[in-house]
This record gives sequence, C-alpha cells and structure tokens, in this order.
Amino acid sequence: MDPMSSFEVKNIIPIHFFSLDFSITNSSLYMLVTVAMILILFGIGTRNSKMIPNKIQFLIEKMFFFIGDIVKTSAGDHGIQLFPYIFSLFLFICIGNITGLLPFAFSFTSQLVVTMGMAGIVFVASIIVGISRNGLHYFRQFCPKGLPAYLVPFFVVIELISFIFRPFSLGIRLFANIVAGHVMIKVIAGFAVSVMGVVAASWLAIPIVAFDIAIVAFDVALNVFKLAICVLQAYVFVILSCTYLAESMAHEED
Repeated sequence: MDPMSSFEVKNIIPIHFFSLDFSITNSSLYMLVTVAMILILFGIGTRNSKMIPNKIQFLIEKMFFFIGDIVKTSAGDHGIQLFPYIFSLFLFICIGNITGLLPFAFSFTSQLVVTMGMAGIVFVASIIVGISRNGLHYFRQFCPKGLPAYLVPFFVVIELISFIFRPFSLGIRLFANIVAGHVMIKVIAGFAVSVMGVVAASWLAIPIVAFDIAIVAFDVALNVFKLAICVLQAYVFVILSCTYLAESMAHEED
C-alpha cells in the first residue's frame, strides 16, 4: 500500500448547498471526534471533583498547570487571558496527533490546510490584539527608535518578511513532522510485512524470522517515539503561538 494513501481526504457525507461544498470528510470527522473526546474527558474528569482526584481528574489538573506555566513563562502575568485559547489549542492538536496514530485512523494535522489554518488564526489574532492594545504604535516593531535613517528600509523589509513568514513556519513545522513520522512508520511496517512474505517462501526461515522480529520491535519503539513527538509538536506549536500573541500584547511596554 502507498504510504501516502492514508493522507488522502475523502468525502464521507456529501453536503452541497448551491455551488458550495459543505461535505463532511474524514479530516473534518476526526476533528469532530477529537473535540468529542476532549468534552468527554473533561466531563468525566470534572463530574465528581474530589480533594483526592481520580486518574482522569489528576491528568486534567496536570495539563492545566502545565499549560498555565507555559503561558506565564511566555506571556507573563498580563498574558493569563490567553490561557483558555492556548489550553484548547494544545488539547486539540495533541489529542488529534495521538488519535492519528491509531490503526485506520486519519490524522488531520497531516493536512497542510489544517495546520496553516490554525497558524493563520494565531497570526491574525496577534495582529488584532496588537492593534487593539497599542493602536498604530503596534507597527513600530518594524522600525524601532534610534535606528539610523539609512538602515530603516533594509530593517523594515527584513522585519516584515520575518513577520509574514511566522504562520508559514508555524504551520509547515507541524505538518512536516506529523507526515514524516507517519510515513516512516508505514514504510517500516510495510518492509516488515514484505520480509514475512519472503519467510513464507524461503528456507532461511529462522534467521529471517529473527530479523523480522527485530524490525517489528523497532516499529513498535518508533510508534512510542512518535507518540512523544505528537505531544512535543503540540507543545512547540502552542508555545510559539503564545510567544507571538504575548509579543503583540506587550509591544508598547517593551
């Protein structure tokens, strides 16, 4: 099977309204599944809150304080208002990444349009927050005070290019890492299956079986590593998002 076939977006429930296509695809379906899993997780974990938390409540509290520390470190105390968005974003990306590791599941974070969409929202939100808090002074970041006049054009162009490429680097980083991990796992798993076919028709069964077991064991270890990558990529995405939003909020103070 083609390793890239698992990234194909397919229509599940066709929905058309005039010339517009609102069809539910496997990508949008797994987004809804991810949101449902988050709601169920929090519904179970917060239904009977106790001084001695159960395992789910303990997990939720750990995630709560973990993201809280990220927001406080990146944005300071004045950025605590970012917490609900950053916390929701982390859960959505993290659980979506992990769900994509399940057999026959679809990873919506392997779609560039999805990751770029989330990065675009952060980018636009940072501009809106910056302008709403600082007015037109927000654009002073492209040309700080005290810069020699002959350096202004070069500095503005460089800063503007760097600023525009923020959502691209944010979205492409998540997309590339998720796709690369899935492709590697599928290629190694496919290689293991091919070796098993050779074993069935070969008199070198014992050494090939030992080699095949090693491949399968490596693939399992790779899945565990990919699980860690799923959490790490969600962490990197939210910490950069929080940093961009915090810069917009604190620009005038800086």
